[in-house]
Amino acid sequence: MKEKVVFFGLSTEGYSLASKMVINGANVRIIDESSSSAILLKPETAKTYTNVISLREDEPLLAMEPSNVAISEAKYLFFTPRIRKTGQDLKTEVQSKFKEAVKPLKKGSSVINCLATGFGGNNENISLLKHVTGFEVGKSISYFYFPLNDLNKTPEVIGSLKNTEEKKLLSLLKTDKKEKKFVDISSAEYLHAINTIQRFSSLCTVLEVLRNVNRDARHAKLFSDFNNLYLDDMVTGLYDLRMLGSSFESAQTLMYLINGSVRG
Repeated sequence: MKEKVVFFGLSTEGYSLASKMVINGANVRIIDESSSSAILLKPETAKTYTNVISLREDEPLLAMEPSNVAISEAKYLFFTPRIRKTGQDLKTEVQSKFKEAVKPLKKGSSVINCLATGFGGNNENISLLKHVTGFEVGKSISYFYFPLNDLNKTPEVIGSLKNTEEKKLLSLLKTDKKEKKFVDISSAEYLHAINTIQRFSSLCTVLEVLRNVNRDARHAKLFSDFNNLYLDDMVTGLYDLRMLGSSFESAQTLMYLINGSVRG
């Protein structure tokens, strides 16, 4: 019998990963937070509705069950909520949703956090997990970090407490030919921070230069290759930057880079 996989949150990134899993044969349910119901995702549904927008617009009749029942029966819970708040309310909303998601979990299950955190953010989640469920990570329950912010590319590493490896999870997350590897959670946080800041710093630099280029029509053809920089390239990952920024209380070089990218 296939072990149940539950995604908490009908987000763009969550639906994309869930669809790939179910097409590969996994038993997947997705919780729509707005209705507190878990949708049974089938391969034909994932193939028909290639993104969450098309699924929401068409509103097909799908098998459902109460979200707390789905979570209580899950072996793997992927935390992929839709986040709407900004500023100081951002972290509060994330923690509230996390508590709601993990409360019905059973002993022996695994939580995979797919939301980016600041440095040390996963340690806060681990403490919160024990407070809500009574289960200690590494003994009664497992916790992993796998931040999603790019539909075309998933992280190359999986953050794990004490580098605990789980072959079944590796199999679920193998959506392409490249094998994932487990690293300690703090290393996964650092790697994601580096990738996020590098990406935004590069985009912001190019956009600043192009502002000057666009004033001179003679350069239009020469720089036409950069026309594929869209607003979506900037919006995707802004949450990750904000959570990184929340890690710092004082002015540091890294904080200047983060703030510069957000303003850009």
